[in-house]
Amino acid sequence: MPLPLRSLKLYCPAFSLQLSHPGLMIDEQLRILLISTQFPFPPRSGFTMRVQQLAVQLASRHDVTLLSYVEPGRSDDVARLRESLRVEVVERAWGSVASKRLTQIVTAGSRRPFLCRLLYSRELQTAIDELSAKKRFDVVQLESSPLCAFRLPRESRLILDEHNVEYEVFERIHEAEHSPFRRAFNWREYKRFMKFEHGCWKEADGCVVTSEREERIVGAVAPQTPVAVVPNGVDLEFFRPQHRDPDPWTVVFNGVLDYRPNLDAAYHLIDDIWPLVLDQVPDAKLAIVGRGDEGELRRLRRPGIVVTGEVPDVRPHLVEAAVLVVPIRMGGGTRLKVVEGLSLAKAMVSTSLGCEGVNVRDGEQLLVADTPREFAAAIVRLFEDRALGAELGRAGRARMEQEYSWDHAGDRLEELYRRVLSAA
Repeated sequence: MPLPLRSLKLYCPAFSLQLSHPGLMIDEQLRILLISTQFPFPPRSGFTMRVQQLAVQLASRHDVTLLSYVEPGRSDDVARLRESLRVEVVERAWGSVASKRLTQIVTAGSRRPFLCRLLYSRELQTAIDELSAKKRFDVVQLESSPLCAFRLPRESRLILDEHNVEYEVFERIHEAEHSPFRRAFNWREYKRFMKFEHGCWKEADGCVVTSEREERIVGAVAPQTPVAVVPNGVDLEFFRPQHRDPDPWTVVFNGVLDYRPNLDAAYHLIDDIWPLVLDQVPDAKLAIVGRGDEGELRRLRRPGIVVTGEVPDVRPHLVEAAVLVVPIRMGGGTRLKVVEGLSLAKAMVSTSLGCEGVNVRDGEQLLVADTPREFAAAIVRLFEDRALGAELGRAGRARMEQEYSWDHAGDRLEELYRRVLSAA
């Protein structure tokens, strides 16, 4: 049986969650197995935040088991998450960059995408087999398409949660790359993953996507597969607006910097956009907030630019900013940094791709700019027009309250389960 609603409460230094949706239950309690390649507590990225929040939402309503890889030495994190739902783990050390490069070379002539090869293990397959032998699951939900490479129980309904359309990520990285080797690798991975991912959509009993645009993509390829838009949500209480004045000339970009799209965005901001801002506002200050490879963090540090590395709580840095920026040029899905910043009612500038999939419009909840000159001009405009920034922030917070709570996301996911199971 799932834990009582009142007990589903998680805390960590940079995150808290308390469910506030009493009494909402599906007609029948379901047995659900969630499988993830990243251990989701504490949530250190958009991926893990989504996995944890949806897992805990479902555990308030159903019998949920989470099966995940976890790095050695994280037994305390596993114990904390077990306070809210059943958790089974497979320990895995991810190896060095050199071993990753070797896997890329080995898979160069394979039909199977590199990412599937990287994430596959006999140990995780054994864990899936053993759990399925002990309990008949009504639903098996895979957190990303590479998990479709595993053997899964036939009697369960298969739900694929697509955090991104993965092949789009490789296509966009290919387009932005300068290294001939990386361009060739990402092009080949894009082509392989497109074929693989299209097959996953057709075989799944249901697909979950984060935006209506991705819903159309999946629907065009697999029209027989039910699809639900379950946008990335935000903890509206945790990311509540703070009534204090920000530093009037500070810009903040936050993101996990060992994720290539975020690292590319940080370099793009520092090299291409920030000099144009300083030309007009010499006293402007920039902070890059988020964990990453120490060598990359050193390369990002420049005079007048603060690079924090990992922080225990991102909120003080976001609240301090006059303007939050999302200069993303590659990747997919919807970005939690956007919904979290809007939930804080902050003034924000984003590329079109950065806010893709979030129900916002240029000039209504944020400013959208796609060239370095336009992006810099938008930052300066918000420096100079505080009233505009406050107006955008209020509208952004209102939109988050209307559409982007995790309760709402849990409801949408549960409705997909109803559709799939009623058709079985």
